[in-house]
Amino acid sequence: MIKYIILGIIQGLTEFLPVSSSGHLVILKNYLQVEETHGALLEVMLHLGTLIAIFAVFWKDILEIMRWVIISILKLCSGGRPKEIWVDDHYTRLFLLIVIGTIPTGIIALLFEEKFESLFSQPIPAAIAIMITGLFLWFTKVYGANNPGKKSIGVFHALIIGTVQGIAITPGISRSGSTISAAAYMGVEREASVRYSFLLCIPAIIGAVVLQIKKTPLTHEHNLIPLIVGTAVSTITGYLALRFLMRVVQRGRLYVFSYYCWGFGLASAIFFIIGNLHK
Repeated sequence: MIKYIILGIIQGLTEFLPVSSSGHLVILKNYLQVEETHGALLEVMLHLGTLIAIFAVFWKDILEIMRWVIISILKLCSGGRPKEIWVDDHYTRLFLLIVIGTIPTGIIALLFEEKFESLFSQPIPAAIAIMITGLFLWFTKVYGANNPGKKSIGVFHALIIGTVQGIAITPGISRSGSTISAAAYMGVEREASVRYSFLLCIPAIIGAVVLQIKKTPLTHEHNLIPLIVGTAVSTITGYLALRFLMRVVQRGRLYVFSYYCWGFGLASAIFFIIGNLHK
């Protein structure tokens, strides 16, 4: 139970804080020796927990997107022009940008699924990738000083951010850190970049959960109580972490997480390298 609670806390914090949840789970599941059969199902449940946290923070945006998409469809059916809808309907445009950003993510995930899956059992590459994430975050300090970020998200931005999200499937590469950093490099307004980044990850998380559920059938061997507890913990910590991250990004201080990435990544790499030498 304690292991699942720890992993729930780690998932909730690191899914949203730009330090890579997948990298931390690879490293900590290896260290805590969580059984692979339980670990796969646990990963599904923990991601469901963070998905609930996203809905809890952005529920107003999600409802507005759904409402305006319906309104826009009715406009098209009554003779409205697509260009006018794109220009005038903010939430419909946001929905379409999420669809556009999801396309490169899906393509990358499908083409390199087996390669990505093989990395989920390798803690040392995950540790190195976390240190690389630190570099992405650090450079936002340089770009932030010269670029206040006033651009709205367009099709080009959505494609780039979606591509970066696809690459961030690699354990250790932070999804939130890399996508928000990419938006910062392109001069996108800070609050809009955070909002888009986490709305964009909704279809990605749902897709990952569906694929994992197909590969992980529920059996009588699974004890659901620790899984439910871990999910609840990841939801609560995820909600708090997401609220905190939004304030950090608005202040232009995303780069502060780079120090943690370098320290944790280096310590983890050294730990597992020494462990391998003693085997």
